Amino acid sequence: MPLTGDAFTQYSRAEPTKDSADTGRWIACDESGYGGEQLLNNGRYLVYASVAIDDVEAEPIVEELRRATRAQGPELKFKSFQSSANRRDLLRRLWEPGGELDGRCSAYVVDKEYAAVAKIVDLLLEEQAHAEGIDLYDRREARRLARLLALQGRRALKPEGFKRLLDAFIAFASQRALGNEADATATFYAELETAWASSTRRNVTEILYRLRRTRPHGDGLHVDAGPLPMLEMLVPCVAEVARRWAHHFQGPVSVLTDDQKPLTDERLGLLASTLRVTQGATPSSRIKGIALPHLLRGSSEQHPSIQLADLLAGATAAVAARHVGSASPAAEDLLHVVSPLIEDESLLPYDSAAALARPGAAGRG
Repeated sequence: MPLTGDAFTQYSRAEPTKDSADTGRWIACDESGYGGEQLLNNGRYLVYASVAIDDVEAEPIVEELRRATRAQGPELKFKSFQSSANRRDLLRRLWEPGGELDGRCSAYVVDKEYAAVAKIVDLLLEEQAHAEGIDLYDRREARRLARLLALQGRRALKPEGFKRLLDAFIAFASQRALGNEADATATFYAELETAWASSTRRNVTEILYRLRRTRPHGDGLHVDAGPLPMLEMLVPCVAEVARRWAHHFQGPVSVLTDDQKPLTDERLGLLASTLRVTQGATPSSRIKGIALPHLLRGSSEQHPSIQLADLLAGATAAVAARHVGSASPAAEDLLHVVSPLIEDESLLPYDSAAALARPGAAGRG
């Protein structure tokens, strides 16, 4: 059902979408694996899938899938496809080269464990470096440090030590710390001391040593926080997808995302305004603005285009889960058609998203 309440009145859309000169190309989006700021909850991966299609064109595709699967519910969901080889074949034919949605699908994947590590670098190390006149984004130094800590931290600290560090950081940086900031900050920096003292890999130890010096920034973290929760990943996913499709089409796009509580009127309005103008204080961080006529949310029950995005999100989540050891028939059947749809710019600790096609590789250090 569509979200209701004062925070969800301005940017909701119930009527069908249709590409036009005024709206540009409509992009329908849905997610799988979202767990809010608690990044280690609800699975390892957040998938934000998008399909460049409006409701007018999506409706007959959805109706054909309904007929073929004899679906009875108000909307198509991936879970009704994952246990049937014949139904999975319908999806494979939809996404494969020459299929009805060939060239129209994209999946942005967030490794939530890596996202937590990247936030440690962005919120603490980057602030410390900036105060010292150093640009950590130049030559992707921030990315290098985050990858190193994400890929080698578990081995350096042992799995339980690495998890304690991430848990302490999430408790410290999330909105749950509000009203108890001093204790959450002290707990995180105490865990950081323990991690530094116990690290068995020199490059990880060096990063942890640098993090120990960030306490002045840590003490003011929530004081200097912006309008969005610092560990909120869904809103950045919307931004990445909008920019991706605007660049692909070299023209205006309108985004219709499945309604989620974090996507309030205030946040969607702020995000749309941000996306429309060039951002970044330095050349290494500058991001060009895009033509974005609309950024709206809608109910999947009312929008067949969002249902097509849901199918892709679920399939991509199954493929990503295979990478961390949760194999399934759905992942094996759809691996080769879904993997090419995962964006290399996804928030992953790899140079190429193709690494997700490797089974059971993540997190070994």
